[in-house]
Amino acid sequence: MRLYASHPARRTRQVVADLVVLVWVLLWILVGRWVFGLVMTLAAPAAPLRDAGTSLHDRMEELAGRVTDLPLVGDRLDGPFTGAAGVGTDLVAAGDRLEASVRTVAWVVSVLSVSTPVLLVLLVWGAARLSWARRAARLGGQVCDPGSVELLALRALVRQHPRRLQALFDDPVAAFRSGDQATLRRLADLELAEVGLASRVSQGAAPARGSSG
Repeated sequence: MRLYASHPARRTRQVVADLVVLVWVLLWILVGRWVFGLVMTLAAPAAPLRDAGTSLHDRMEELAGRVTDLPLVGDRLDGPFTGAAGVGTDLVAAGDRLEASVRTVAWVVSVLSVSTPVLLVLLVWGAARLSWARRAARLGGQVCDPGSVELLALRALVRQHPRRLQALFDDPVAAFRSGDQATLRRLADLELAEVGLASRVSQGAAPARGSSG
C-alpha cells in the first residue's frame, strides 16, 4: 500500500501532517505525565504517615520486649504496648492505601486527559490517510491497464475543470475520442494528480497543447 504521494508538494504536505500529528501525540504524553505528577502530590501525606506508623510500631515493640522482662507483672503489662504497635502497623497500611488510591486516580485522570485529544486527532488523521492510500492504490493500479486508462481519461473529462482540460487540448472531447494512448494517459494524469501521483507521460516533458491525437 502506497503511503505517500509521488508529487513532491503533496508528499511534503503529507510528511508535515504526519510530523504534526506525532508532535501532537508527544505533547499530550508530556501533559499526561504532568497531570499524573500533579495528582500524585495528593499522596504526599502517605510517606510521613508510614514513617510515623513504622516508628510507633518499632518503639512499642521495643517497649513491650522490655516490659516482659519485669518479674511477675511483665506478661500482663506488654498488652497495651503490643496494641500500640498494632496501631503503628495500621498507620503504615493506611499510608499504603492512600498512595495506592491516589496513584489509581492519577492514572485515570492522566489517561483520560491524554486519550481524548490524541484519539480524536488520530482518528481523523488515520481516516484521511487510509482513504488517500486506498484511492491512490486503486487509481495507481489502473494505469497499467489500457481499459482503465481510458476510464480514468473519461472521468477526467467529467470531473476536471474545463480550464485544466483545455490547458492540455483545445478540444478535450475530440482528443479523448481519438483513442490515442498517449493522449488518454495525459487525461488520466489529471485524475492521478488528484491524489498526488506523478504523471507517467508528461513527467520530464510538457504535453503539446492543441494536440487532438
